[in-house]
Amino acid sequence: MAKFTPLAAVLIALMFIAHAVAYRTITTTVDIDEDIDNRQSGSCRQELQQQQYLNECEQYLRQQCQQSQSDRESTDSRQQQQMEQCCDQLRDMSRRCRCDGLNEMVREQLGHLQGDERRQVMQMARNLPNECNLRPGRCDSEMRSN
Repeated sequence: MAKFTPLAAVLIALMFIAHAVAYRTITTTVDIDEDIDNRQSGSCRQELQQQQYLNECEQYLRQQCQQSQSDRESTDSRQQQQMEQCCDQLRDMSRRCRCDGLNEMVREQLGHLQGDERRQVMQMARNLPNECNLRPGRCDSEMRSN
């Protein structure tokens, strides 16, 4: 029995060491992933800021929202120019940031809208990349209406 006690103590010590090493590795991996996420969201915020918070898209959506459906179908040159400027701003953002940028713009700049008007603006914002022939063509899962 006395021979097994030192062996058991060594095995228990090895188990604690293995557990501590595994725990530290997992913690390090999580920290690295969080750093990557923070850098990505920070760079999207920076891109949004560089594109003046998509102010041209905001103006375009405001104008579209104020018009009836029939008026929207017959676009004039000013509306076309505003849409092209919005597309330019979206084009200058990276693909992975476009939907986040649109979502942020709608939330921050058009957040006061309620009900049908809000749903209408969200629907138009979701489709903007497609209207601009950009990818992703539609911002579905990325855009939230809350």
